Amino acid sequence: MTGEAIAWIAVGVAGLGLAWLLYLVTRNWGRWRFLPGCLVLAWSLTPFRFDGEHEAPAFAVVIFRAFLEDGLDPGPPLVALGAVSFGVVVVYLAVMGVLALVGSRRP
Repeated sequence: MTGEAIAWIAVGVAGLGLAWLLYLVTRNWGRWRFLPGCLVLAWSLTPFRFDGEHEAPAFAVVIFRAFLEDGLDPGPPLVALGAVSFGVVVVYLAVMGVLALVGSRRP
């Protein structure tokens, strides 16, 4: 197993752990309690090619480009994270709408 695969597995496990903690913390949010965890998983698993041959989670590239490296633009990975966030919210709202319609039709 390559180092890159191990790093992605570690990020995935950490994302799952954080999503589970958010699920526990947001117990009184009703059906909205799953949205923060979905966003965390999407952010942690969104790849971004930061040079010609390597990929890393987009949130990590944003952190490095914004705070740790001089002269690099954090804009492109931020746009990727924004697009993924928008997609997750749209799908989440669609699923919640379908569930609300199905729930309202029960006698």
